[in-house]
Amino acid sequence: MKNENEFMQMVADNLIYYRKLNNLTQLELSEKLNYSDKSISKWERKEGLPDLYTLYLIADLYGITIDQLLEERKEPPKVQKPK
Repeated sequence: MKNENEFMQMVADNLIYYRKLNNLTQLELSEKLNYSDKSISKWERKEGLPDLYTLYLIADLYGITIDQLLEERKEPPKVQKPK
């Protein structure tokens, strides 16, 4: 089980990862969510967490589940090229 700081770091990393994966700036995401870009920045610096409804909106925007924002990302296995 993760402690609070580890959990906040993981969520912040996921928020950054999915925002960049969707080619959005903090300002663009803030406009889509009707939040300030300062709020987005705060979440990504692990100075706070979005509320549950906001997590739902973010997940819906990215086409993922809330769980994917709250859990460690599973990296796909690397396929080795045959020699």
